[in-house]
Amino acid sequence: MRNLHKKLSALILLFLPAAAFSLPATEDWLPDTSGEYVYYSDKSFKDKSIIGFLYYNDETYAARYYSPATLSKQEKDITVYLTVQKDTFPLKFTGERISGMTETGDSDIVNYIHDLFYEFSARRHATSLKKGFVLKTDENFAQFGGSVKIEYSPLVPVFNILSISANDGTPILTVQTTGILASSEDKSFTEFKGIEGLPRDKTRNFKKTKAEPQKASFESQSVKLDGMWKQSMQNMWLLDDFAIITFSTIKPPSKTEFSGDFMAFMIRKLSQGTNGSYSIWKQHKISAEKKDGARIMNVFYQPLSSNVTRDFKTITPLEDGNLAYFSLTIFDDTYQKNRAYFDRILKSYEP
Repeated sequence: MRNLHKKLSALILLFLPAAAFSLPATEDWLPDTSGEYVYYSDKSFKDKSIIGFLYYNDETYAARYYSPATLSKQEKDITVYLTVQKDTFPLKFTGERISGMTETGDSDIVNYIHDLFYEFSARRHATSLKKGFVLKTDENFAQFGGSVKIEYSPLVPVFNILSISANDGTPILTVQTTGILASSEDKSFTEFKGIEGLPRDKTRNFKKTKAEPQKASFESQSVKLDGMWKQSMQNMWLLDDFAIITFSTIKPPSKTEFSGDFMAFMIRKLSQGTNGSYSIWKQHKISAEKKDGARIMNVFYQPLSSNVTRDFKTITPLEDGNLAYFSLTIFDDTYQKNRAYFDRILKSYEP
């Protein structure tokens, strides 16, 4: 459990973007950082399909189409690595490498990827995405049958497209997960095979026992616990191997280091999976907290271990300009069977 989300220090030290651009010639107040990706459920295909886009840098991207095998067809897993001309609009490809093509018909999928990359880049370039988490537009999109509704959000990497639906509300593209590669060894992007619904966590054998109340504190922050929790570090408390609480104080970067909205940047990063752990966007929730802070709830799925965790994070601005950070991560089976217990802990938190 204590190794599931080691993202906080990396968040501050490694992932601050150096420029306010990502897509060529497209300004973004919340720019992409290297390794960020997004996957969509793509209902424009007859068979179950997902399509994902990965940002390496302003000139290098990857796009991947995946469809599982059925009784009538083989698995499709095609990745296109693209280079583009930086700071030039309209978009201009300068090179590509294709992985996974096995038959002639696969060229249609590659062409589809090219078309989407051109179309998404052009539409994002023409859209003024200011502060505010969702922008809704009505657009004409020939590849998807004509009139569609597109929702944009700066919390979604690469094209900032949250969803595309037909005029009657039928979903066409919907975000399944967002993530960031932790290193060149992280295969999360190329190994993702989609998430349907809420995966079931393993059965956990957590049993509540009567225990004396206690308070966990770190600097100005505190939360009400009981004797079942054990302090592991100055800012970390463990409920055996079922749940973990951590506190931290974050010093926001200076305006010269990062000129964007740092709170939105934090929310975006804390909602991303990494190292084979995938956020489930249909479960993702953001709510306002006291003092202009935010509470973020995510569910993460680790397919290789079949673990599902529920992750609560609270960020609160402090009077000295720093941010109070509180995190509670629980295996989902434990949370589902003991909601009232963990919800009381969350409600007791004071920054």
